Amino acid sequence: MNIGIRLPRGFAVLGTALLTATATVPLTATGAAAAAAPVCLSGRLQYDYQSAEAGPAKPVLTKPVRAANVQLWGSEKPTDTPRQLTADYQYTNPGDGGFNLCYTPTSTTSMSSMWVRFNAESTRLWRVSDNNGTTYTLDSPVQHNISGSTSLGTLKPSSDTARAWHAFDTVNLLWWKRDNPASICWSSHETNGNACTELNIRWTSGSTDGPYYDLANTVHLSATDPDSEHTVLHESGHFFMQRLYNGWWPNVTDCSPHYVDRVSSGTCSWVEAFADSTAAYLLGDHRYVWPGGGSEDFTHTTGWDNGDQVQGNVDGALLDLWNHVDNGWGGTVSLLTSHTPSTFADYFKTDRPTANPPLPTDGSALTYLADHTINY
Repeated sequence: MNIGIRLPRGFAVLGTALLTATATVPLTATGAAAAAAPVCLSGRLQYDYQSAEAGPAKPVLTKPVRAANVQLWGSEKPTDTPRQLTADYQYTNPGDGGFNLCYTPTSTTSMSSMWVRFNAESTRLWRVSDNNGTTYTLDSPVQHNISGSTSLGTLKPSSDTARAWHAFDTVNLLWWKRDNPASICWSSHETNGNACTELNIRWTSGSTDGPYYDLANTVHLSATDPDSEHTVLHESGHFFMQRLYNGWWPNVTDCSPHYVDRVSSGTCSWVEAFADSTAAYLLGDHRYVWPGGGSEDFTHTTGWDNGDQVQGNVDGALLDLWNHVDNGWGGTVSLLTSHTPSTFADYFKTDRPTANPPLPTDGSALTYLADHTINY
């Protein structure tokens, strides 16, 4: 949602403390006038959100918007048409959401107008858009007649779009831990940074369409779904599996509906458990959290069905393997770039022994599976 150039809306401005952390390298105009100095805007982008992970009360918390595309816009003279002044791919700081964008005027020593534009997109790797496919875009307040560095303080999107920024920011966890150092894309199947497959997340404040992944690289989220980081990462985990499989997807059966504690099918329990476990692994826990704040632990208990066609059993088994046997999920991520198992049994019995190096399928690995009523 582009909120406009001359009359930006949707931000609350909090504080004026100058930030020293920067996320970008200043870009100066070619042939800048000798007398002109860089004119900079700095600050921090954060968002308030209702945290489903904190329980059904969903308290309001605050986080930075990290690694979002950010641009400097403005005009040197009042008669100039405002334009983008910096390169497309500069980013908010991955630690605190900070930014420091600079431009050196070419025909004056000051800027008639300047502002910062934030995009709910990171390079062309993932983005959050409305139902028309328009990426959420927010502008800072316009600064007029400035000739030096100015701090905008802490900026926050308004409450009607904050969930879009929460969804965007949450996907950073998957990107940072995708365990694919050989490529700047989502998997080693793609190595050209200009042609990475982009994850698209569709969300609006009134949406009833979601949560689900449609196999066209698109996650659909209902209005309150971004409150659950597990939900955002679960659906993004489906996208990640498809990228590891180089675009292929198993023929999944008996999966609508599916439940954590009930038998579905081998294919359903595998793809859904991989997504569940992706979210739990990235967030450092052992559960699924619904957008309303309720949760379910992936520990087999009284009343659960048995075996590897139960999503929750595979959830617990995968997490135990990654956390206690494999020293992380990197071995599985690497394995799934060269093998495309359709079931947990295929993954464990057929593919893990062929990994390089092989992933264990005996001893403690079998013991952990048995804890979740999977007995091979």
